[in-house]
Amino acid sequence: MNRLSIAIALSFFIPFFSGMAQVGIESLTSDDYLNLQLPSLEELFENAKNSAAVDYYKVKMEEEASALKTERRSWLKYFRFNSTYQWGLMGINSAFSDTDTPLFYQYSGARQNWYNVGVSFSLPFDDFFDRGNRIHRQLLKTEATKVEMEKWHDEQKMRIIEMYSKAVKELSVLRLKAESLAFANVQSELAQQDFLNGKIDAGELSQIKSIQMNLLESYEQTRSELNKALLQLEVLSKTKLLNR
Repeated sequence: MNRLSIAIALSFFIPFFSGMAQVGIESLTSDDYLNLQLPSLEELFENAKNSAAVDYYKVKMEEEASALKTERRSWLKYFRFNSTYQWGLMGINSAFSDTDTPLFYQYSGARQNWYNVGVSFSLPFDDFFDRGNRIHRQLLKTEATKVEMEKWHDEQKMRIIEMYSKAVKELSVLRLKAESLAFANVQSELAQQDFLNGKIDAGELSQIKSIQMNLLESYEQTRSELNKALLQLEVLSKTKLLNR
């Protein structure tokens, strides 16, 4: 392949690779990155509390608080209230006769109401004296859940800081590489005009195109790392950072 063919091939592949990048988040332009402003860490930390993990710990704490309330009321089980009520009709049929009295029948009936109300008390000593320990254990469970949530949040903060630092670094590098790439693109256009006008040969054009290609590859690699860091930061902090 001669130098002219290489130059033509490079001219084809540069827009080809640029077109491949225009998918999803990759459709963001250099201006989008130049204008990108990351929120403060405090804002990201606060938004991270909207995570499903925090919701889980909150539900668990409510469950533990409910169990604690039940345990504190457990003394009520020592008392039993009972009552019964009956209502009905009572009837008696009787027959009587003797030598001087003919046989006759007699019926008598009455309505009857009967009720009973009472309270009983039973005190299992093992259950009674262990009540304080059960309440204390339940308090510890509630506190343990709270500590677990705080521990998770601290660990999440560390992950956010790590991704935030990486995003800031990659963003700074990308802005510098964007400037270098823009300068290389201008040089490439000028070189193409010089080549068409016969001012430079195919070898010089190929060399300039090669520099442009290397800068483009480096730019795309940095942009890929930045996008990865930003997406991970969005997931960790529950904060939308990119308009896409």
